[in-house]
Amino acid sequence: MYPVNMRIGSSGVGWPVVVRELGGGTGGRQIGNRFWRSFRIVNGMFSPRRRGAFTLVEVLIAVGLIVVLLSLLLPALTSARSFSHREQCAENLRKIGQAVKNCLAENGDEFPFVPVQPGWQWGGVRFSAVDGSPFLDYNRPLNQCISPGDARGRATQMFCCPADRGIAGEVGDIGTGRRTACRSFGTSYRANPALFDARLAGLPDEARGLRRAEITTSPARLLVMGDAMWYEVAENTGRTADWHGEGAKTNLLFLDGSVRFREVLPRGVVGPVMFDPIPTHAMPAAGVDGSSGGLRLRNDPTP
Repeated sequence: MYPVNMRIGSSGVGWPVVVRELGGGTGGRQIGNRFWRSFRIVNGMFSPRRRGAFTLVEVLIAVGLIVVLLSLLLPALTSARSFSHREQCAENLRKIGQAVKNCLAENGDEFPFVPVQPGWQWGGVRFSAVDGSPFLDYNRPLNQCISPGDARGRATQMFCCPADRGIAGEVGDIGTGRRTACRSFGTSYRANPALFDARLAGLPDEARGLRRAEITTSPARLLVMGDAMWYEVAENTGRTADWHGEGAKTNLLFLDGSVRFREVLPRGVVGPVMFDPIPTHAMPAAGVDGSSGGLRLRNDPTP
């Protein structure tokens, strides 16, 4: 601290004058000058100097610039987030595709049998009644085929699409309500049910999954599962699950392990989605009535 000697004198015109004497040489004088310039004398008393306030015009200009910048940035940020969610959904389906491949290898090229709700109960999670945290439901057959690397990691997250906003209907109580599909069914991804119950494929009354040998369709065209949207559009249910903000476009997993983001069209025939996604190339499986039709995709270049 520098010693400060202060006295108030007169300028000769009735205004008080502050005389500053600081020790410590030139440095002390400079510090003292800066310090005292921040004060003014009002009626013989020291008062901090007030800085000039912004004018109304300046405030309006600043607010206008902020609004313009936000209008430019928000669409880009929203688009980036949607793309990130879509890619994470696709990555989840790729991991599930690997689990399907493992199951087929372990079960002699036969899909596991799911007797109840095969479209949803093929695999997924349950939620703790204590804290709501997810855990793998090993009563669902595909969970037993998850790769060790995925099982040690965040296996529970691979069943839930980050864009999942549930399934909505024209009437409020139709669909999943305020819950996501993952919260309602344990997974965001709806499977082709005929793969997990051969009876739905028109085969004799056998309680088993479909066998690869019974399907002649190319694996690149055989739908395994996808975001819930594919079923709602294909079956023209009147419900919607537009999670990615692009209407009927959705992520689809095919038997060859590929995942494609394609637009689904309503099918003209009611029945299990079994075969070629483009009806003109539909090829029925041995012993299965091909009249059930396939999933229709817009402009799918897959051979």
